[in-house]
Amino acid sequence: MIQEQEFRDRFLEALADDPEFEAEARWFDGSILLVAGDEQLWVKVYRGKAIDTLEFVPVFGYTFKLSGSLATWEMLGSGERTFTDLISAGSRHLELDEIEAAGGGYRPPDLAIEGNGVEAGRMHIATMHLARAFARTIVASGVVA
Repeated sequence: MIQEQEFRDRFLEALADDPEFEAEARWFDGSILLVAGDEQLWVKVYRGKAIDTLEFVPVFGYTFKLSGSLATWEMLGSGERTFTDLISAGSRHLELDEIEAAGGGYRPPDLAIEGNGVEAGRMHIATMHLARAFARTIVASGVVA
């Protein structure tokens, strides 16, 4: 699915067509690991451009990782949920059974960000654009949960 070259090409094209991603990532030199379910896609970003992808993590790792289920990526790609909603912990539906659940209704974020927190924070807006492009490519490709 997301590791196929056709998917990767469409994703890179979507990022290249997003001037806001380029502007927000202008001074970034690092890599972002995207995880959708059981699959992963490593993306090298340099000066506002995604210049390479790999279907595995190279030996030197990644700067930060953004991971979620295929259903989560579909919700983002379809517009059902926002990026900010998906990376924030807690309940969004406020149903009684969630409030009464262990932990007082707390739930972890659907899209988890791990790795270098400073760089992830600095790249927040660029990451939002990257995640949207990735999720929309998933939806457009028919890769749904």
